[in-house]
Amino acid sequence: MSRVRIVTDSTTRFSTPSFIEHYLVTIAPTIVRCGPVRIQDGPQVDLAMMHRLLEDCQTNLTTEAPTQAQLAQIYAQLQSSADQILSIHTSAGLSDAVANAHAASQQFLGRLDIQVIDSQSASIGLGLLVQAAAEAASRGEEFDTLVHIVRGMIPRLYMIFFLSDLYYLVRYGLISRSQAILGNMLGIVSFLTMEEGRMIPMEKVRSRSRAIDKLIEFVCEFSDVEHLAILQANSRPSQESMSIKDRLRVYHPSTPITTVSYGPTISTIVGLDSLGVVVLEAERSTP
Repeated sequence: MSRVRIVTDSTTRFSTPSFIEHYLVTIAPTIVRCGPVRIQDGPQVDLAMMHRLLEDCQTNLTTEAPTQAQLAQIYAQLQSSADQILSIHTSAGLSDAVANAHAASQQFLGRLDIQVIDSQSASIGLGLLVQAAAEAASRGEEFDTLVHIVRGMIPRLYMIFFLSDLYYLVRYGLISRSQAILGNMLGIVSFLTMEEGRMIPMEKVRSRSRAIDKLIEFVCEFSDVEHLAILQANSRPSQESMSIKDRLRVYHPSTPITTVSYGPTISTIVGLDSLGVVVLEAERSTP
């Protein structure tokens, strides 16, 4: 049996809901705090069930990454069944999970080989990395091979969101409050993309329908795609996401397309009514 274990944090989402039941993956808790209320994020959490609570608590929402102590406890628990641990986490540009994992791993130097990887992604982008690592481990691949697989996928992951409530850009210092108020009055829809692990504002459009067109255009820039994911607020596919899926299928007929809820942690960045896509570009074959 493999002596490799995979650790990640609970903001991750998987392309197959039952994935976690079949692979040796340990999930460290990420908490979204709304005043005294604590919401533990996780692959099974339905953002729609918490919509009212999160909407009423916009100004007080905070997130808490897995702590150094929590991660050290997980590593200690896995020590009896693992010689090597691959700890893959939400982008360091969005979360303290990577820094806390590095700090926790120092306690096991000389006793346990722990490799910490900054996914430079989140949600199902992170999940695709975790899945690839866990599947390789189950095939009996060497630990160095798992690390190589994950690091090789990171530059091929792309994420883009659009959000219609510009208040969330104010929270992260991307625009001023006056700009957000004016933009919301005019119905402006703004785009965010993940670059080097950070959410960066892109262009703006004047309607949600145009924003959907821009999402499609973004995906169509890729000629060879290994996996596509549509990120939405609800766990059940919406009419919008089904329409996007149908349109994407025309351009990428054989590519797996997953629809997932991005969850409460990502909602603190993009809001409660956003749509996004994650593209895993196919690996280029060497001549």
